[in-house]
Amino acid sequence: MPRDEHQNREIRDARRDQLLEAASIIFARRGMAGTKISDVAKEAKLSHGLVYHYFNSKEQLFYELVKKASERSMVSLTKAMEVEGTPLDQLTLMTEEILRSIEHGNELHLFVIMIQASTSDAVPEQVTSLLSDVNHSPVKAILPMLIAGQERGEIVQDDPVQLAVAYYAMIQGLAINKIQWKECPIPKASMVLRLFTSKGGK
Repeated sequence: MPRDEHQNREIRDARRDQLLEAASIIFARRGMAGTKISDVAKEAKLSHGLVYHYFNSKEQLFYELVKKASERSMVSLTKAMEVEGTPLDQLTLMTEEILRSIEHGNELHLFVIMIQASTSDAVPEQVTSLLSDVNHSPVKAILPMLIAGQERGEIVQDDPVQLAVAYYAMIQGLAINKIQWKECPIPKASMVLRLFTSKGGK
């Protein structure tokens, strides 16, 4: 029997996810400049032409991965901020979830891609624009939580932007260590947050 539209959409979505997963591996290994569409097709075990059926360039692939990674971060942050408790409670909850994701290897390559997106000169302009938007910038999005924690005396009274940068640098560093060393022990959230917690906090 011929497939209906729902089945066709499921197949398209599955193929698209397959290509994004393959692309995340290749971009994480080779960077934006060193990646070719043919590399992605080979990793996904799909034809070169089929990649172009879903994505018109490697730049679009990279953009979609950065968007996916930033949306994952936003989801974790939003979930934490919806939980009752102090800003430090919320930050702890979010950190625990992120560290669990790193420990179990969930989407580790996306962490590396976010580093590339923030540091490489080769990234497309649309990626730079995306990360300048507070709705897609984890560093900017976490600022209200850190500032609220400072107002309660839970978070150290340092520049909140620098604190946010340091926080995500630690998270990304742990992800890189886990990729390079599969047995890398992931610290508890309390250890990671010790740098950010004031004497009046936990």
